Amino acid sequence: MQVKLPIGKEDLEVKIMSTQEVIKSYYESQNHKDEKWKDLWANDAVFSDASQTLLAKGKEAVIQSFTPFLKGVDALKISQMIVDDGKACSIISYIYVNPKGEKMHQDVAEVAEVKNDKLAKLTIYFDLTAYRRFMQG
Repeated sequence: MQVKLPIGKEDLEVKIMSTQEVIKSYYESQNHKDEKWKDLWANDAVFSDASQTLLAKGKEAVIQSFTPFLKGVDALKISQMIVDDGKACSIISYIYVNPKGEKMHQDVAEVAEVKNDKLAKLTIYFDLTAYRRFMQG
């Protein structure tokens, strides 16, 4: 969606991303292994798993927690997504690759909150023990 803001004699056009667009951009960036996903986090973002074994508060802490994880992600895709205003629940199909080159598929539920075109909160629901065991080889 584009919004025109009157600025004197000229209008300034600002593109506002929907919750779905933010979420899709986030995962597409991670799948393409570029850096754009980092810009989609809010400065006061919170990331955790359901048990809060993994917990990061603030944009830099969230980015630091994701960077090692993404090194083990070979590919990912959004299998399903439900969006309600600023909230989204997605099933993400991950293919991980461990140091031995072995691959594992895991479907992960991820619940996100988007505010002002930024990811404000992301909670993941997955088998952390199976993931860690696989990545250790």
